[in-house]
Amino acid sequence: MTHPLPRLSAPGWLPAVRERLEALLRNGSGQGLPVMFDFDNTIVCGDIGEATLAMLVRDGVLEPGRVPELLGRSFVTSEGRLCSIQSSTDLTEYYEALLAPTAHGRSDPTPLATGYTWAVEVMQGLRLSDVVRATQKVLALSQPGREQFLTVTPGHSAYPVPFFYPEVVELITELRRHRFEIWIVSASNVWSVRCLVSLGLNPLLREAGVDQGIPPGQVVGVSTLMTDDAGRLYKDAVMIREREAYAALDLDFLDTLRLTSWLQYPVPTYSGKVGVIWDVLGRRPYLAAGDSPGDHAMLSFSENRLWIARLEKPDYQQATLRLIDRADSKHWLIQPVLCRKTPSFISDLSRVPQVLGEPPVKVRESIALIDSLANQRS
Repeated sequence: MTHPLPRLSAPGWLPAVRERLEALLRNGSGQGLPVMFDFDNTIVCGDIGEATLAMLVRDGVLEPGRVPELLGRSFVTSEGRLCSIQSSTDLTEYYEALLAPTAHGRSDPTPLATGYTWAVEVMQGLRLSDVVRATQKVLALSQPGREQFLTVTPGHSAYPVPFFYPEVVELITELRRHRFEIWIVSASNVWSVRCLVSLGLNPLLREAGVDQGIPPGQVVGVSTLMTDDAGRLYKDAVMIREREAYAALDLDFLDTLRLTSWLQYPVPTYSGKVGVIWDVLGRRPYLAAGDSPGDHAMLSFSENRLWIARLEKPDYQQATLRLIDRADSKHWLIQPVLCRKTPSFISDLSRVPQVLGEPPVKVRESIALIDSLANQRS
C-alpha cells in the first residue's frame, strides 16, 4: 500500500524545520524506524505529571499527614531556606523546592531528577485508579491553545492544564501513516501519560485517519513497583505485556493495585532515558524530540533531533546550544514555541512581538540565542 508524500501543513512550523522533517519522513517511510518523543512540553503544552499531582493535592487525596518521614524530611534549599512539609503551603510547594534541592545550584547537572521521582514516590499507598481518575479530571479541563491553570492553593500554587500541540499531533500522524514506530519516554508518572495517550492523543490520530495509535506498551514513564492486597509485587514493564486490563487502564482492575515507594529502574530522567531506549530498542532512534536538558542524553543518542525550544526558558536554550557545539549541528532541528499567554508554535521569530506585545526579557534572550545559532549555520 502506497501513501501520499508526507506533508506538514499546520501553520506553526518554522519553514526550515517543516522542510527537514518532511525530508526525514520521506527518507524513512515504510521502514518501521523508531522515533522517540518526550511527552510534557513536547507533545503537550504543560506537564501532566505535575498537573495530576496538583489535582490529587487539591482534592485531598494526597495530604501532608500521609507522607512518610523518609519522603518528607526537611532540608535547606540552595538559597538557604529551610523547607519542610509542615512549613509548606501544600505538597506542591515542597515538590517545587525538590526540583532544585542541592547546594550545588547551577553546577548540578541533573537538578530536576529528585523532584520528578518524588512526585511518583509520594503517591505510595494510593490505588492506581486514584492516579488515573485524577488524570482524567485534568484532561476534562484541557482546552486546545488556551492558557489555563489548575489552582491548588489560591494565591500560592497553580499548574498549567496540558493540551496537545496540533503541530506535534500532525507530525505523529504522518509518522504513523508512514509506518514509523512511535515511542514516548517521559519523566512523568507512566499511568498519567498513558491515560492522555489513550483518551486524548489516539482519538486525535483516529480522527486524522490513522488506523493504529500508540500502543500502551510503547509509553514509558516513571513508575514504582505495585502491590495487591496479598502483598505481591508487580512491575509496570511486565504488567503492560501480560495483563490486558492493566494496559487498558481498566479502573476496576486498577482498584486492586496500590503504589509502593520502590522505583522501577531504569528511571527515565536525564541519561536514564537512554537506558530505557536501550532496554526497549537496543539501538539508536531515527529521530527524537524533547524540550528540556532532561532530554539531552536521549536527543544526543538519536540520529536526528527535534528540539522544542520554549522561549520562556533561555537557560534551556543556552544549555542546548552548548550541547550542539559539541555535536553535529546538521542533525538538530530547532522549533520555537511559546508556553505562556498565547501558547503556540512560532513559525517566524520576528513576529513574536505581534503575539506578545513587548516580549519579556527571557523570551528576548531565547530569541537572540536561537538567532545566533542560525547565523552560525548560514
